[in-house]
Amino acid sequence: MAQLVLRLRTRRLQRGLLVNGVAARSGLGRTTVSQALNGKEVPSEATLVALAKALNTEERPLLLLRQAAVQGRGQDRKRRGRRPSAEPHVADDEARGHAGARPGWPVRELRDPFDLEVHRAIDIPGDDGSSPLPVLPVYVKREHDAVLREAVFGALDGRSALVTLIGGSSTGKTRACWEAVQLLPDEWRLWHPIEPSHTDAVLAGLPNVGPHTVLWLNEVQHYLPASDPAVGERVAASLRELLRTPGRGPVLALATTHPGDWARLTAAAPPHDGYPQARALLTDVGVRARVPDQFACDPTALEEAAQADQRVAEAYASAADGQLTQYLAGVPTLLERFEHATPLAQRLIIAAMQLRRLGHGSMLPSRALEATVASLAPDHVWDEHARPGWLENTLEYLTTPCRGVPGPLSKIRIRPGTPPPDQQLYRLSDYLFEMGRYELRHDCPSPPFWAAALQHAHTDEDRRALATSAYKRGRVRVSASVSDGRDLFGLFDHSSAYLLGQEADRARAESALAKIDEHRTSADLGRNAVPASVYRRQEAHHLEELGELERAAAVWRELADESYWDAFVHVGSYQLKLGQRTEAKRWFRRGAEAGDDDAMQELVFLLAEDGLFEEAAAWTERIARNGSGDFYAYSRLAYRYERAGHLTQAKVYFRKAIDAGLVVCYQDLVRMHYQEGDIEEARRLYAEGIEAGETTGPMMQAEKQGEHAEADEFAFTARDHGRTVEPLRNLLLHRLQQPDTVALGAALARTAVDAGEAFIVKEVAYELSADGHHGAVEALQSIFDEVDESVDQQGRSGASLNT
Repeated sequence: MAQLVLRLRTRRLQRGLLVNGVAARSGLGRTTVSQALNGKEVPSEATLVALAKALNTEERPLLLLRQAAVQGRGQDRKRRGRRPSAEPHVADDEARGHAGARPGWPVRELRDPFDLEVHRAIDIPGDDGSSPLPVLPVYVKREHDAVLREAVFGALDGRSALVTLIGGSSTGKTRACWEAVQLLPDEWRLWHPIEPSHTDAVLAGLPNVGPHTVLWLNEVQHYLPASDPAVGERVAASLRELLRTPGRGPVLALATTHPGDWARLTAAAPPHDGYPQARALLTDVGVRARVPDQFACDPTALEEAAQADQRVAEAYASAADGQLTQYLAGVPTLLERFEHATPLAQRLIIAAMQLRRLGHGSMLPSRALEATVASLAPDHVWDEHARPGWLENTLEYLTTPCRGVPGPLSKIRIRPGTPPPDQQLYRLSDYLFEMGRYELRHDCPSPPFWAAALQHAHTDEDRRALATSAYKRGRVRVSASVSDGRDLFGLFDHSSAYLLGQEADRARAESALAKIDEHRTSADLGRNAVPASVYRRQEAHHLEELGELERAAAVWRELADESYWDAFVHVGSYQLKLGQRTEAKRWFRRGAEAGDDDAMQELVFLLAEDGLFEEAAAWTERIARNGSGDFYAYSRLAYRYERAGHLTQAKVYFRKAIDAGLVVCYQDLVRMHYQEGDIEEARRLYAEGIEAGETTGPMMQAEKQGEHAEADEFAFTARDHGRTVEPLRNLLLHRLQQPDTVALGAALARTAVDAGEAFIVKEVAYELSADGHHGAVEALQSIFDEVDESVDQQGRSGASLNT
């Protein structure tokens, strides 16, 4: 099936056709064409014949591949119907020692799916309990269940595996994993590491994990934390070692995560790739499956489930936009509870959303909720509603179950044997957490919120995660105040906000290298290879900042020799600076073949320069379609095509970039059509781009006409709806480069910082500094200093109130 899809996609690319174009030429529906190109279903013979004609290719090879795909899926179904014996592995199990010494519980003892964080389902109104329903609704299989079943049967055949389900909240990820576990024989065990923390539990227990164990890694981002990448890398490396060691298997790891967390953990983020082990674990060792928001399954199976379970029947009849699992999990009930809450209760939920999306873990202390909601509530709301007992009454309202599902907040009950906390802890509903991450994604809370959040965070890990978020949003001094001397990555600048001057950058790099030399001799570092590699990466980066390229290249060569794949691109870049192009290409290719996105992109550049566009296009598709999803690769290749005079292919790749979400590429298509004299198509694309959120054209027109407020609105419209900050960046640069509009540019920069786009302002400042616009740089520096000063004042005010 994969070969069939690859052949169809390649032919479509060669013909320069979009999906709509293929549909028009073949006479097929757009959905039919899309499904054939995505490989979700085996296309019919008639569909393949029509596609072959539209793509001007032979029918017979396609039909032969289709026949093999049909036969292969039939064999899979037969194989899944049997239960392979696990007896050959019993001896290995006994060799690992008595089962009682291993972490986890026998799967035959698992009775309560809610202990494993499966969502409760709604109750049926008017149900008198005379015919009680099972605790979980009737299950209907979907496409991702096939991936899970394949991994389960592979584990029963003796092969360890990791499966990650990626999807939004309440889409059925955890339930699907629960159903997969039901296929396992009784001798298997399940381990859900959570105490005393996710990372501590998994690191402590992994050495004792034996064969026939399921690792339940629900919300895998908790085990690979962003707040402490070194710890997350230790977890990822330990899991990789477990899964690849034959004597310890078979082991089945089941993980879930949200799309945003998946993108963060699997992206190669230059210049600092903080998660090479996590990325290798999730994208190379493990397999993944998407769980869509809309419930797509066999209609007959869904109808049968609705007849057997009233809850499924109600969801089937009432769920909007096909969001059946969300309805079953009580999402409409949650939203109704939120909408009907008092103003202070609504802001308490928003406070919980802000804490979670800015990095705090799932356990929210009552004091953190109380302090942060006080910072978010306007004076008139606080004066009217914050009367004695308001917090207790509000929490009671928000934690009361409704229709059998938990409220927006739920109390966390500590397990036996765990030290009790000094205050009640609460968990925010997963769905509200996801809603908050999206709805509040451009919001940057005021300084009082940061002070309260950092003061009342539950753990040091939560505090560091919040501090990192504060730093990214321009609240640098308050973030540095909680770094506890653990500044391994040179993250915090303790004097001025961003230290834009080159002398300060040099001093910081020299200071960081001195700290690295101190830590290199520590006993703890010597015992742990993952932090050691992190320090060596930082050493190489700081040496590059100081211009000591030969020393930096030597460090990268050592890392490359130890199979750290991200090191290849750095060695290749060094060779390129020396003019050794052939040697650079060799290093880039080694990194690309190892899976490093940056090495692939550098290889694409060199291949395009050599005119080898076919191979460059193949690597570009791999960059755009792998775990990191770097869709800018399409636009970069489009520029190479245009520069070489291949205008048709340039348009194809600009359109691919747009279809992937890079609406800024509308500018390039408009420009190319204007240059070719196709004014009508250029105007159509211009209007289409504005509708999609690409507002650069009208924004700059408004700016030139002196309509600055309207230009600002266009810039933020692109950010909010077009999902690109490029217009905002362009507008900032334009204003700050003109002496007459520096003040306007500084005002826009302050708005951007308050909106959480501090890094864009920093990037603009570096560009201005390189071009000699020192007055504009000083204006931006003063903005960051003002932000820090306001944080300092709030902190002093809060301290005096507490005393």
